Amino acid sequence: MQTLDIAQNSPTVPDSGSTGDCCDAYKLLNSTLFEIFTKPDSVYPYTVMLNGIEDIIIVRASAIYHLQTGAAEATAIASTGDMANYAEIIRSFASSLDQSTPKPALWYSDNNHSDLLIKAIKMEGEAGAEYVLLVLICDDAQALKTTKTNVIEVLTQGFSDIFRATRQAQVNRRQVVQLERASISRELHDSLAQSLTYLKIQASRIQSIFEHEREKGADNKPELELVVNDLRDNLNIAYRQLRELMTTFRLTINGESFQQALEDSVSEFEKRIRIAFELDNRLGDDELTIDEEMQVLHIVREALSNIVRHSHAKRARIGLRHHDSNNVCISIKDDGIGIDKPQRRAQHLGLIVMQERSRNLDGNFNVTELEGGGTEIQITFTPKKFAMAVQRQ
Repeated sequence: MQTLDIAQNSPTVPDSGSTGDCCDAYKLLNSTLFEIFTKPDSVYPYTVMLNGIEDIIIVRASAIYHLQTGAAEATAIASTGDMANYAEIIRSFASSLDQSTPKPALWYSDNNHSDLLIKAIKMEGEAGAEYVLLVLICDDAQALKTTKTNVIEVLTQGFSDIFRATRQAQVNRRQVVQLERASISRELHDSLAQSLTYLKIQASRIQSIFEHEREKGADNKPELELVVNDLRDNLNIAYRQLRELMTTFRLTINGESFQQALEDSVSEFEKRIRIAFELDNRLGDDELTIDEEMQVLHIVREALSNIVRHSHAKRARIGLRHHDSNNVCISIKDDGIGIDKPQRRAQHLGLIVMQERSRNLDGNFNVTELEGGGTEIQITFTPKKFAMAVQRQ
């Protein structure tokens, strides 16, 4: 596997006093990039990188954050220690960064927090400026900045290159999955969909024959008519399920944003019916694996489909949030008529689909009838990235 040569992409030229440290930094960055491509959905390579940084510049703890301009706060990618005591300072520094922030302002250190040093690197993305933040906890931040400026800049700049490369790799992986799904969709259309269409036409022809014979006063054989009606009804159900399956295979996460894919799905269902949908996604784009993003997106779409077809609701709310320090909770709630027994039968397939996708996430699936009417579907699971980070620690 080829790796990105971080040394060629870094604009920083080390001085003679830190040449050795910078060489070690380049080696660490290149080995980290290789590990990330080998384990694309794991935080382990980032944690190993931080441990390597601590060996090079001698600090007590470290962390890496990513900030998208306009986001509420920076997203933690990995850390080797508890950053809770510094969370407010990191948040404040991140919020001070914008597209016009000059380079000298991309450092944070002061006498009030003598053990904290933060270095930010600005990246130009399609959605505007982004920043990578390297947070270091040390004995003397001012001394560290004075003696290790070059190597810290090399490490931070190098990680920004890694971040861009791995994000592009994620986009490429999504495109491969999308091409596979499109191929399956075409196969379904060219075979099963056409066969079902033919059977629907045949069932309608048989029904027309019965009606013609009835008009002539012949025995219409009611038991056969029931069979034909049942045949047509089941074909209609199978055809609808096939169309939904084809839509599922065509489903993609357009561009790079999980948030945008959710918004597009909600907008799609809003166009079908007069229901006020509210989307509240508090998850970062980097918190779920690609497979988890697709499973969650399918669950949300299936729940919205059930709401549109069965709920008679006026409002619906989709929430994605952290349930606790370990888990993520997906909640889809409506103010409709609830689910009585006939509706449970009508929604049986949709509920099974959502339960199965919840199992794929190793999550818990619950359906609750709300007081005063309405239904809430809730899925709780532990993201793989967090589970692996806990395991490594």
